[in-house]
Amino acid sequence: MAETLPALSEGEKQCLRLVAQGFNSKEIARQLDVSEHTVDQRVRTSLRKFGVPSRKEAARLFVSGVERAPQSDTYQPLIYQPEPLAPDPEPASSLAQPDRPDGQTEHKTLLRRILAFGPPLGGSTNELSKDGRILAMIRAAVLTGVGVVTLLLLIAGAFTVLG
Repeated sequence: MAETLPALSEGEKQCLRLVAQGFNSKEIARQLDVSEHTVDQRVRTSLRKFGVPSRKEAARLFVSGVERAPQSDTYQPLIYQPEPLAPDPEPASSLAQPDRPDGQTEHKTLLRRILAFGPPLGGSTNELSKDGRILAMIRAAVLTGVGVVTLLLLIAGAFTVLG
């Protein structure tokens, strides 16, 4: 391998920098706002230019070559550090989350659990257990049925009044 870097496009350089930081193609595509295919194509082109078989090796050579190259500025480039995520808020009540594992809902009746409206507060429905998902589906079916019956009764009542 020669001491100088092969001629790389700016996109290839960006991809190799992110590969060196441990990102995969999907994550790189999101950061650069391009498709995964574009990232893979840029990395493959870089592999050919460096003459190496792996993307990690190409990224290592690129980063070490950039560090050896004389730089006009004396500042070290910043590494992206994502901000920590905020913790999930606590649910407003145990009725809103019928499948809590801590046993707070054991005293709730089955009818109150079925008629609890809406998804649990403080989380998505994907966090529900199998029982919680089944109860959510039963709730939706019961409330839909009640709504349909009410609508039919209203329509029937309107026809009897008008007819």
